[in-house]
Amino acid sequence: MADLISASSLAYAPDLITELGGEPAILIARAGIDPAVSGARDHYIRFSALAALLTACAAELDTPDFALRLAARQSIDILGPVAVLAQNAANATQALRGVIRFAHVYSPAIASRLDVAGSEATLEFAILERRVGSRAQAVERALAVMLLVLKALCGSDFRPTRVTFQHDQVSARDVYLDHFHCPVDFGEPRNLMSFPAGVLRGRLRGDPLLYDMAVRYMVDRAPDAAFDAVVTAHVRQLLTAGTATLAAVASLMAVHPRTVQRHLKATGRTFESVVDDVRRDLALDLLADNRVPLSVVARRTGYSEQSCLTRSCRRWFGMTAMAKRRALASNAERESQRLTKYPGRTGTTGSISAGSSGTEVSHF
Repeated sequence: MADLISASSLAYAPDLITELGGEPAILIARAGIDPAVSGARDHYIRFSALAALLTACAAELDTPDFALRLAARQSIDILGPVAVLAQNAANATQALRGVIRFAHVYSPAIASRLDVAGSEATLEFAILERRVGSRAQAVERALAVMLLVLKALCGSDFRPTRVTFQHDQVSARDVYLDHFHCPVDFGEPRNLMSFPAGVLRGRLRGDPLLYDMAVRYMVDRAPDAAFDAVVTAHVRQLLTAGTATLAAVASLMAVHPRTVQRHLKATGRTFESVVDDVRRDLALDLLADNRVPLSVVARRTGYSEQSCLTRSCRRWFGMTAMAKRRALASNAERESQRLTKYPGRTGTTGSISAGSSGTEVSHF
């Protein structure tokens, strides 16, 4: 499984760290996370880095319940498109099963399971990623997020009947009682939350169209798609410096180069094809700006010579870089004339939103 989780998992973390007297940029960067992406839905971070950050904050800020405090500030919206699906399902059962089915879109490093037996239901959580060190804070945050989801689906007065953790108790018992409002036990075989099964029968006032759109968006997103997105982001970051190598990207992701290759193969790609795609897209953006000399376009796309850019442009576009620049300028001019003649016809489509919740389907 990919050691990844959406950077939205860090929503409000900088604020909480600051309030507790810490330096968010320092703590976040020390965990190997770019502080600039904290809370962003269109970025992934390493799940193991998130766990390390939560653990460090709990220890260095003398706040054993740091993860619970962070989750209390967040909402179901951190799940991105998974939240759109949940909030627009026909009922709580459909919503929760959808969250479980597509959890990998939010983080391929985790998994959950819903069991219903008679009048009791249990929602179990597990970390799939083996490289995670201290897990207590990450697990406590996960079950606290599960509580957020159930409250969003079943009402703000939802209360679990029991919560169990595999790890030993790290905060005062009153802290857990105040957060979960039910008995909490430690050193148990599983990390899970129990609650009355009847709450799952509740109807939701969702939009069936938005539900179907969210499902269609996520159904083809295999767990390795997130890994692909992170590799692409690192290649884009390193390309200008001419260091977008497999070894460099693997080092940034703290994995073996063969791991990168294996995950990319699962999506039908290779590292070389990712680099080529990033170069092509970047070249298109730069060629569309006549103020950028072709020598600079070559350098920013990671080529040592302009002739290399020319050969690639012939392969990508069937024409030289200069010819492609002229074609882009001509297309832009025609579009400008069309919009002047027919104002208001932009030809664009809007993003998917979840009604009043403001949740958008983020394209990771």
